[in-house]
Amino acid sequence: MRYGVVRSSPELPPPSVQRRLIETAGCDIVLQEGDPQASTHRSLLTLLLSLSRGDELIVYELESLDASTGELATLLRRFFEAGVTLKILAGDQPEVLAPDGTMPRALSLLADHETRHPSRGSPGQRRTRMPETPLTQHQLKFARDMHRRGHSMRAIGLLFRLTPNEVARLLRTSRSGDAGDFEPDAPDPAARTWPTT
Repeated sequence: MRYGVVRSSPELPPPSVQRRLIETAGCDIVLQEGDPQASTHRSLLTLLLSLSRGDELIVYELESLDASTGELATLLRRFFEAGVTLKILAGDQPEVLAPDGTMPRALSLLADHETRHPSRGSPGQRRTRMPETPLTQHQLKFARDMHRRGHSMRAIGLLFRLTPNEVARLLRTSRSGDAGDFEPDAPDPAARTWPTT
């Protein structure tokens, strides 16, 4: 069975483009990760870990799997052991990682390291996509200014490598906590108009 994974990310082409390329490559089932939630991501990883000999996973690029380097090494080792082929479509020619032959030693070492020192704690646990304060106060002011000028949440998110939902949440949160901040485009309350003589 050929499975494809489509994910929405500023670092990837739009999901519709990914889906078209994956379906053109002969995919039987397309799995699309929508709103990035821990439960959805865990379900996807569980499914990928359960693929068996003869199955093929097709992705636009490794970013589609939203995994750390250690997790990717563990997943690829599992694919080698189970007989699963990975096809990566980005680039001039698709890259095919077929499980024929011996597993590369470097991949085995990375996977062993991830097993001993997991990068996210337990396997399948989703990494935090953004820290408590992902933007500095200066960046927040710039993002608010862009929003006032009519730029979309997506455009702002692409600039700061955040999702549109993350941008909207930050702008909502920052609006309530910075009433005293100086806004570059706001009229200066201390400015006066002097009469001309």
